[in-house]
Amino acid sequence: MASLQYCEVHGEYGAASSGNKMLRSSWLLTAALLCAHLSATAAQLPDADEETINELAFGASVVQLDEKNFEHLTQAATGATSGDWLVKFCKPSVPRCARVDQAWSKVAVQLAASREALGLPRINVAAVDTSDSPWLTKRFSITSVPLVILFKSGVMYWFQGGGFSVERLMQFAERDYERSSRMLVPPEPHVATPHDQTFLVTICTVGAGAAVLWIVDQLLLRYYQYKKNKAKAAAKAARKQCKPAPAVEGK
Repeated sequence: MASLQYCEVHGEYGAASSGNKMLRSSWLLTAALLCAHLSATAAQLPDADEETINELAFGASVVQLDEKNFEHLTQAATGATSGDWLVKFCKPSVPRCARVDQAWSKVAVQLAASREALGLPRINVAAVDTSDSPWLTKRFSITSVPLVILFKSGVMYWFQGGGFSVERLMQFAERDYERSSRMLVPPEPHVATPHDQTFLVTICTVGAGAAVLWIVDQLLLRYYQYKKNKAKAAAKAARKQCKPAPAVEGK
């Protein structure tokens, strides 16, 4: 009797275990098919015609950033709402930057098309002219250009390697960044807005005007004191001349 109950219990357990295995196998098969589909889509993208790529990448363009709009658009320090940003730091006077510039617009289009084809959020592609943004150069400790950084969830990843091909840059933005050097995005330094600049100019102008008025006031006080002293001296001299001479005795 005991052996019969044992068989019944373990028979039920074996059936449940078999069902779990079948369910797990079903999930694994579904995941494998999905990965295969995504890989096939990604493999077909480079061979897609230009019209298809442009359709998938509709609206994709390189965003021009500077020290005034960088944090407002990217939210790099907080990683809040604007997504991931692949940013190129260059300056026109560096010859290598010209070669990277030629590929950068292609990166923006093809990266957008690739993400759209896979149903993934787009990665924003942007450029910074370091000659016009010294605060950004200092903030991110940029010592040489060209430099490509991926800003993702409050962390910055450096693109490493000399080749700035479209394929390598796309691979870095989508997966190779995980193997690159990284650090937390430093906080934004205060950059004077046009309102701040107007306020500072106004304060400086008022201060300079007040200083000029004080100097003029001091000069006038000294001038009036000089005139007063001169008038006193003239009056004293006149009184001396008008005073009669004392009478001489015996005359």
